Amino acid sequence: MSRSKGALALLLLSSFLSSSSTHAATTTLVDSTGSLNKASTLPPTTFKEDGSSGVVALLTSPGTTGSFFPPVTTVIVDGSILKAPGASLEESTGLARGIGAAAAGTLADAVVLGGVTMGDVEGGLAGTRHGRTLAELFSSVLQSKKSGTASTLIVAVEEASSGASSSSSLDADSIKENIEEIFDGVAALVLGVNDEEELSGYFNVEVALVKSSEDVTKVMDQAAKAATSTKSSSSVMGSKPFSTAFSEIYSTLSSSPDYADPTPVAEAILACNDAYSRAFGMSRAKIASWKHRASRGLLVDKFGMNADSLLQRTLDLFDRDTMAAAGLPAAGEQRLVIRQRLQQRMEKTLNDLFDVQMGILEKKTLKKFNHSLLKKMSKDGLDSAQFFEDNATALRTALFAFETSAALLEIPSLSLTKSNAVRDVTGKLNNALMTFPDSPAAKIKAMKKVEQTVSKKKKPSEGSIDLALDVVAMIRPDGFGNLQGFAGYQLGPHSVTVGCHNDADDPQVIAQFGGVRPPFIRVQPKLKLEVEL
Repeated sequence: MSRSKGALALLLLSSFLSSSSTHAATTTLVDSTGSLNKASTLPPTTFKEDGSSGVVALLTSPGTTGSFFPPVTTVIVDGSILKAPGASLEESTGLARGIGAAAAGTLADAVVLGGVTMGDVEGGLAGTRHGRTLAELFSSVLQSKKSGTASTLIVAVEEASSGASSSSSLDADSIKENIEEIFDGVAALVLGVNDEEELSGYFNVEVALVKSSEDVTKVMDQAAKAATSTKSSSSVMGSKPFSTAFSEIYSTLSSSPDYADPTPVAEAILACNDAYSRAFGMSRAKIASWKHRASRGLLVDKFGMNADSLLQRTLDLFDRDTMAAAGLPAAGEQRLVIRQRLQQRMEKTLNDLFDVQMGILEKKTLKKFNHSLLKKMSKDGLDSAQFFEDNATALRTALFAFETSAALLEIPSLSLTKSNAVRDVTGKLNNALMTFPDSPAAKIKAMKKVEQTVSKKKKPSEGSIDLALDVVAMIRPDGFGNLQGFAGYQLGPHSVTVGCHNDADDPQVIAQFGGVRPPFIRVQPKLKLEVEL
């Protein structure tokens, strides 16, 4: 039954290819031994020089029996379609390595990956022959620096029409994510771990379910339309003939390192990246608490010892999780690069925390030293000849306290010591002592001391009783208020005040006194008694 289906699919596919290529002759570019056929020439109408016809590459699977996409053993041009065999897991040389498929896919505007089964998808493409084919393809496009519009990559997943599985079991998003992981692993090997190339810059991945020969026709039609609209092959071919461009890419891939082993190498690189994130994430919580404490102007207890221990634990965790990658030549080199990046990130973070805490300790030491000088000034004053000599002891005490606290911040493994900080603080303490008399704080302190001395009152030595008499007299002669005057005299605690106002005939004044004239003279004596005990 499977043979009849395969024969029918082959017949339909051949019919489709023959109609699309207007019965063009088949040309072999690479034979079954992997040798490049340099004498092969393509008809000038096969691929137009302006790329308007579009190039479709069909990558078949040599190990898939009864496939709707019959496998080939050579790289051939059949009309406007490139056919190339995919990679094999049993061999790693010649076409079995997948370099023929990679060269074809690099020059194509649309790529169809055939022979993918539901079992391949469920188990993950990275460990299959299709994963190796894709990895070799990605390696080729990255090395050729293919740019411009992204090509279309159609993954044709085959399913028997009578199978128990249904189309709903095909998780396209999971397949695309799996392909992105393969691309990331190859990109890390080809371009380095710091490169930020993405799959979307090279391929638009689509997943199609193939259950019959009609689906094969639909997939190839879809690829042909995508190739015509994309025309990404011109960025690689340029003005060169197709056969020349293919020969150059194929020769380059034949002599380049084998990046297309996604199982041990690419997965090892991804494992190193995961270990990097996990190791730094483990230390992030502790570092965050230290940063929060430093932001409040506080020192971390035994920072040097704890920081050195945290750095060692982080690197040990990374080494333990990436031990398997150390034995792979390509992955081992990238592991060292990732480990160095982790170490540099940790060291920079700890270095910044060390500098911040040294600054906090320096500010506290200078503030405490200035406060001690102010206290000393209150006792001895600035004019004392012993002021600077006495405070030399305070300077040495402050410097000793700084050195003791700074020793707890040292991280010898990172060459973060207290020597430079001690030298800087010594100079700042000496400068603070010499300039203290002219400092604003010292001047304010001296001014307050003078004010206290001047405003200080003598306390009474014995009790006393004091009497004082105040006399106020008012004379109001006849008149209407056009004359007014006052006179006063004080004798010790006693005082006399006399006023004169000629308003006795003023109607308003008379009204105030109930209709009678005010008295001519009015005297108000006041007696004051002050007792101190």
